[in-house]
Amino acid sequence: MEERIPPGSLVVVLVEGFDGRRREYAFRADPKAYYSTFAGPLRGSDIVGAPWGSTVELPRGRAYLLPPTLRDMYYHAFRHAGQVIYPKDLGYIGVSAGLRCGMKVVEAGVGSGFLTALLASWVCCSGGLVIGYDTRREALETTRENLERAGLLDCVDLRLGDVRRGVPERGLDAGFLDLPDPWEAARALHQSLRVGAPLVVFVPTYNQVDRMALEAPRAGYAVQEVVEIIKRELEARPGAVRPATRIVGHTGFVILLRRLASPISG
Repeated sequence: MEERIPPGSLVVVLVEGFDGRRREYAFRADPKAYYSTFAGPLRGSDIVGAPWGSTVELPRGRAYLLPPTLRDMYYHAFRHAGQVIYPKDLGYIGVSAGLRCGMKVVEAGVGSGFLTALLASWVCCSGGLVIGYDTRREALETTRENLERAGLLDCVDLRLGDVRRGVPERGLDAGFLDLPDPWEAARALHQSLRVGAPLVVFVPTYNQVDRMALEAPRAGYAVQEVVEIIKRELEARPGAVRPATRIVGHTGFVILLRRLASPISG
């Protein structure tokens, strides 16, 4: 039976103009509302009750009505509490850590919960668990709110605390740090991660990369990789595909560390 769009649901609307232009919108479905798009107005009554994936004809194009993915929630539904980690970095962070179903992982500096949501979406099955720490109560509240919106709160344990003082868990499969001084947290988490476990660090400056590389062996880790992800979009108009003028350049550096048996002195 085909599923139809209920009132109040978040709908991702991809609008394609007859001139080949495309733009993405997200609307709360209200049968009495009118929504503005570059290809003309869209009536709420054409959204509510329509099948997901259906097409609505507009004066200067078409609108495609789609259910939101986690990527769409990041851009259109999640509340921000300061700087966040965006999808161009999130996916690589998850792959770098080898995330899979049933893993137990720790995150420090949850912020707005963007990375927390990704972790939960990958590990939350077969007993998987995400333990998220932050020193700011408002950050935990924002993260909780965003996870609830995405339906990903069930296997996430949010805690007010400073991981630089250590955490009680042992044998964790991976760790994630988005902190101004991750080398301090890395040292404290050494006993909580299993030998060989990945610790992925996200920092915005070269100075932090340099300090992390210096401190990693002393904290008990080997540096496996340091990368920066650059995103360039294309304007995919039929017969005129070309790079967009806007490039999402530097947002941060991803540092992949691996937990050693013991710290290296010197």
